[in-house]
Formats: sequence, C-alpha cells, structure tokens
Amino acid sequence: MRDRFDDRLRGIPAGALHGLLLRLSAIESFRGRWESTPKPGSLALRRIRESVATRSATASCRIARENRPGAASGYADALRAVFDGHASMPPTEDRLLALHAAVFRHLPEERAGAGRYKSAVLHERRDRDFLAEPVALRSPGPLLVPAQMETLSGWLPSRLAGGEFHPLLVVAAYLLEFLAIRPFADGNGRVGRLLTNLLLLRCGHAYLPYGSLDAAIHARREEYYLALRRSQACRNLPRPDISPWLLAFLAALEEMQRREANEVIERLPGEAALSANQAAVMDIAAKEGEVTNRRAALMLGLPRETAKQTLNRLVSLGALRRLGSGRATRYRPRAGEP
Repeated sequence: MRDRFDDRLRGIPAGALHGLLLRLSAIESFRGRWESTPKPGSLALRRIRESVATRSATASCRIARENRPGAASGYADALRAVFDGHASMPPTEDRLLALHAAVFRHLPEERAGAGRYKSAVLHERRDRDFLAEPVALRSPGPLLVPAQMETLSGWLPSRLAGGEFHPLLVVAAYLLEFLAIRPFADGNGRVGRLLTNLLLLRCGHAYLPYGSLDAAIHARREEYYLALRRSQACRNLPRPDISPWLLAFLAALEEMQRREANEVIERLPGEAALSANQAAVMDIAAKEGEVTNRRAALMLGLPRETAKQTLNRLVSLGALRRLGSGRATRYRPRAGEP
C-alpha cells in the first residue's frame, strides 16, 4: 500500500508538472517573503490568529453544512490549539483522533463517537448514498479502517522527511487518501482541514494562522471538491493521475496567501499605534467576530461616547470595517477580508 502512495506521486503526468512547479515556486516564494517581512507586535498577531480561528470555523461549518449550535466553537478551539501547539503535535493516529474529539466537544449528541473511527452500521440514508456512489469512490467499511489508517499514518512521516517528494505534494497525497478512507462517521472534512493546517505549519509555513485557509477552500469549494473526487476515482488505477487534486490543493493555498496572509499585515495598524482602549476593543472584535458600540462600552466600562470614538479611530486606522448604520452599526476586523 505504501508503494501505491509513492507511485501516485511518481506517476504525475508530464503535462501537469509545469503547472505544479509554477505553483510550488510561487508558494515557496511567498513563504520566503513572509519570513523576511517585519510584523506587528505579538499582541497584534494574537488578535489576527483569534480572528482567523473564528472566520475559519464559520467557513468550515459552511462547507460541511453544519449549523448546530456549538459546532463552530469546537472547530475554532481545535484550530487555536493547532496554531499554538503545532510544534508538539506530530501527526500520529492519536493526534488525529484527538482533533476529531475536539471538533465535537460542544456537541453532546456526538460525544459517543467523538475521537473514534466509525464502527456502527451506517444509517439507511447513508446506505443509499453509499450504494449510489461509484465503486472507486466508496470508502472502506469499519473493519478495514484501522489497518488502512495505520498504513497511511506510517507513510506520512517517512515521506515528509525522505526528500524524494516536495513536502506539499506529500501533504496533498496524504489528504487525498485520508478523505477517501473517511475514517469517521462524521466530521472527516473538518478534521481534514485541521490536518491541513497542522501539516503545513509543521512543514514551516508559519503564515497559516494569519489567513483563513478554510475561507479560501470555501471560496473555491466546487473546483476543490470536484478535483478531489476526480483524483480519488483513479487513484488506484494502474496508471493513477492525482494531478487535478494536487493542482487544486496548491491553488487554494496560493489563494489564501494572496487574499489573506499577504494583506493581513498591511491592513492591521502597528501595535504602537493602538491605545489601551483600542487594543481591548480589537480583542473583543477578534474573539466575537464583530463588536458594537454598546458591547464595547459594556465590556470595557467606557462611556458610550468614548467607545464610539475608539471605534471610529480604529476604522480610520484600517483595523475595523463599519457595517450598517444607526443602532444597527457593527464593526468587524478587516484582517483577512477579500
């Protein structure tokens, strides 16, 4: 099985190599620019990460068509943990199970299956979906999942450290198989996106917490998932071609760099430009996704007029965007907006 994973990367068609190399070159070039660019202070960066976690959770739940109360909170908490602790999170099976458990932490009805591979017989609706799928796209049954995940999890670190393949291609190939196995009864896409952030951070892409990759995937979701299914359908053929998925994966990452990480630092004022009240308002906006004059005054114990002046100053600095008018006016962080 591990040789099959290697063959998929070794068998990339010559016609796709040029496009892949161009995207890899652009992504690595941005990575170098990011590392050499001056950044705001640590408090400002923390606010960006908080805002990104909130927006990413919203985008990820939209992709999953998940609107239950608490779903976004679980994903946001898991993503914050990845942002802050990726260096001590090797992508083992235990880590993968822990991420799945974190996603469903705030959904009591899902706790029985949280952090466990699928084991129960599928519901009738899922049975029908399963039978309607092409054979090449059907996920393995519960009894096969542990062995297949053990093989996949063993292949990943050896190839990331091996040097034969570019790490981004290894990550993409791993995600392709993970999403084909679909080891969980629910939440595979969300765990896959958490794994994407984790693996890219561990590969040195330190800009990931400062732009929402989930939002970039959501913006390209039709193209992204069509390429995924095309590549999954032929991944086990004698001459597999997974280049559609590799190109779509890199395109989403490149889009995130261009629309998110590249602009977030430019839009956010320097830490020295913020007063204590302004910094506190930015913290509220980052944690809650938006802030109102009333909310700022209540949380910070400020007169309403002082809170209004603080919000207006943050708008003029480019840190917040004003939405609505009158009593319905609210303010959202500009970081990471298109």
